[in-house]
Amino acid sequence: MLAGLLFVIGLWIYWPGIHGPELLDDRSSVMVIGDVKNHPELAFDYIFGDNSGVLGRSVSMTSFVLEKMYLDEGITGSKKINIVLHLLNGGLVIWLFWLLFRFVKVPGYRVLAVLLGAAWVLHPLLVSTVLYAVQRMAMLATFFMLLATISYLYWRFGQMAGKSGLWRFLPVPIFLVIALFSKENAIVLVPVLLLLEVLWLEFAGRNGDVIHWLRGLSYSLIAIGAIAMSAALLLGWDYLASRFGGREFTLDERLFTQSRIVWDYVAQLAYPQTARMGLYHDDVLLSRGLFDPASTLYAVIAWLLLVVVCGAALCWRAGRWFVFGIAWFVLGHSVESTVLPLELYFEHRNYFPSIGLLLALGALFAALVKKWPEPKAPLLVCLALWLLLLSFLTSSQVQIWSSRPMLILNHLNAHPNSPRANTDMARYMAELGQAEAAHHYSKLSFQASANAASSQQLRGDYEIRNLALSCMAGTPVASETIDALARENPQRPFRSVTTLLTMVRLLQNDRCPQFDRVRFADRLAQIYLEDGFKRKASANIYSNLAVLENALQRYDNAYAYIERYLALSPDNTRGLLMKLHFATALGKVEEVQTVIATLQELDEQGKLTVGEQQTLALYLEK
Repeated sequence: MLAGLLFVIGLWIYWPGIHGPELLDDRSSVMVIGDVKNHPELAFDYIFGDNSGVLGRSVSMTSFVLEKMYLDEGITGSKKINIVLHLLNGGLVIWLFWLLFRFVKVPGYRVLAVLLGAAWVLHPLLVSTVLYAVQRMAMLATFFMLLATISYLYWRFGQMAGKSGLWRFLPVPIFLVIALFSKENAIVLVPVLLLLEVLWLEFAGRNGDVIHWLRGLSYSLIAIGAIAMSAALLLGWDYLASRFGGREFTLDERLFTQSRIVWDYVAQLAYPQTARMGLYHDDVLLSRGLFDPASTLYAVIAWLLLVVVCGAALCWRAGRWFVFGIAWFVLGHSVESTVLPLELYFEHRNYFPSIGLLLALGALFAALVKKWPEPKAPLLVCLALWLLLLSFLTSSQVQIWSSRPMLILNHLNAHPNSPRANTDMARYMAELGQAEAAHHYSKLSFQASANAASSQQLRGDYEIRNLALSCMAGTPVASETIDALARENPQRPFRSVTTLLTMVRLLQNDRCPQFDRVRFADRLAQIYLEDGFKRKASANIYSNLAVLENALQRYDNAYAYIERYLALSPDNTRGLLMKLHFATALGKVEEVQTVIATLQELDEQGKLTVGEQQTLALYLEK
């Protein structure tokens, strides 16, 4: 009954959030899905064509494709599904806690499981996961990880009851594989289950006897995993460090910074400061070393003290339960908050790990009430009051996330030095026709990026953004402004593919009727075509420039750009199809036949999507 009431309350609190905007990766992973309702043959292109992770995250993409087929309510529909999925995950968390606390005979375990599960469902730190549509990937991974954990517990409880059979264990690897194809960091479930066995279940068999083969296997796998990971870090450290070439920080700096950030996650989970919460944390202070800033040293010392505390706690059974909760949290962060060259701070990284901290809290409750039963009721009341506070804070956060203007203002107020927050405000001002204000916030974004841990903006990107903002605001752009584009840093004038793409799409859609498109294209051609390959640019910069020239029907320039694109990205099917289009428009018959032959060879290798096959077929019919 309490769980059902929680579902209703959670739905009521979260539902206003369906009216919120799309954000960041929503545009590249969710909003790009086309009309699969009338063209279902394209579904597999989207399911297996996403490049968000190593494994492609096909399970998550399948959910988005099915949503597009049968619901098709845009970003609103995505948020509706996310909310329901979050509530289902909350039910699984309660179920998991109920099983774990029942196993160790915690007084009041039913109410404890519901209160802790409800605290997870209604915690404001998770709002940015639930209402950020693309983070369904993290939510689906958590869903199947929880199912795998619960399945493991039932397999073990069956063993304790004298019921054996491999088939009882089969759901565990099945759910794990599905979780991995939802999001790759689900791999952390393997050590979580091993520690669950060691620290919570303690290899218990029938009549309380120890299952010796399970103990040996568990310790062996933990040892093998620890040795393998240590060896991989030691032998691959230089390789890992080299992957940070495109970031504004090094591997060492990331690790030092994460030592502070993960503690900040803990603080936000224990004592939420909603004023700082949100999607944008690109203004986070970077740790340049152990003493810069001094809080880095304090964070590292705190982690060392936690290791000592956990080591001491292993001497008691209830202490081992507490250690398991802490280990769940730390392991949950072991992929995204350690050595990979990812951005430094995102709240959604706590979606699965936060379950561990609540479990640790439950372990402390269990240790206390098993020794002194009298405080049980007052402690449960305190948990209920904390839950009530969390629900108010979450409701407030959801209201902010339900409105694009409110969300933009909240991000800017909380993080005035965030480049992204200032860029969002600049765009919003431009949409309101306030060009001067838009350029003001664009300048703040550019200045802030010089001191941010995110990518520093180049002067050329800043200038392109200002042109786009003028376009949106409907204000004319002087010819001299276009002619002066990218005078600074001539070796690499632009880096932001997104900024250039925004400008190109505005011109494609005739959103800038007063803008001199030809002069703009001429200036870019002067930058990139007249000096050959002396200018540095990513492949996608050339691709966007080819799209711009195609809109102007200047196929010579478009062809030159796509040649540069393919030089950087050979045998790219999208680039080859663009080259085929431009070569056809220019009447390059031999080139057309060569490109067609290359595409047919790639098709035989299974490297063309259904959409690309259809496009190629149009040229074969000519």
